[in-house]
Amino acid sequence: METKAEPRNEKGQTLAEFLAAYDENKYRRPSVTVDMVVFTLNERGELCVMLIRRRNHPFIGRWALPGGFVEMDEELSAAAARELQEETGVTGIPLRGFGTFGAVDRDPRTRVITSAFYAVAPMGSIAPQAGDDAADAKLFTINTELEAYSASAERYRITLTNGEETLHPRALIRYDELGSTEAMAVPIGQGELGGDHDLILFSAMRALNDLPRERAALVLSKANPDMLVDAVRALDVALGAIPESK
Repeated sequence: METKAEPRNEKGQTLAEFLAAYDENKYRRPSVTVDMVVFTLNERGELCVMLIRRRNHPFIGRWALPGGFVEMDEELSAAAARELQEETGVTGIPLRGFGTFGAVDRDPRTRVITSAFYAVAPMGSIAPQAGDDAADAKLFTINTELEAYSASAERYRITLTNGEETLHPRALIRYDELGSTEAMAVPIGQGELGGDHDLILFSAMRALNDLPRERAALVLSKANPDMLVDAVRALDVALGAIPESK
């Protein structure tokens, strides 16, 4: 049986030779992070999202989504689970990727591209506790309303409250020939949440809204039939103003 020759590139290198000579510093490399949006129900049966207050620069003192940098030997999902545990103490909830956010100016430190994940945690299953880069961690109830619209865009106002503080992030849905996409309603860094987290939160809310209501409600209610109707109602109240993605 004839042995097939190992392919070589235009310099005559095999793959092993190419890798041995490759200079990984030839190109500047963006940093990679993960950000997590965790939804659950509070004791009153209201849909909530978990936020952390940033302990350090940038956006020090601002409420934001938990997240952090990916290590070189980590899968993105593993980094998301690790950062979530380090900043909030929350573990054991499935995380689902829903988008990548890479605006050049989204982080003042350097070029940072983030992979975002969301989770739906059963009612009473999480008790966030601040750690690592987080000065605080709390659940905020969610309410959304359509604030303004035109033929090409809609602006949404999200009301987040933890009983002591109220935030009003905003985001856009833009429409073109291929459908819709989310966008910041204000310049990055000028939103209610740190960086572009107004946009990431809203994009996660759209992803949650696109799930069949009863599927998400089953998770939120721990499949308790006595709570299922209330969980569906909580999703309707929080997300009802948001259209399905198309």
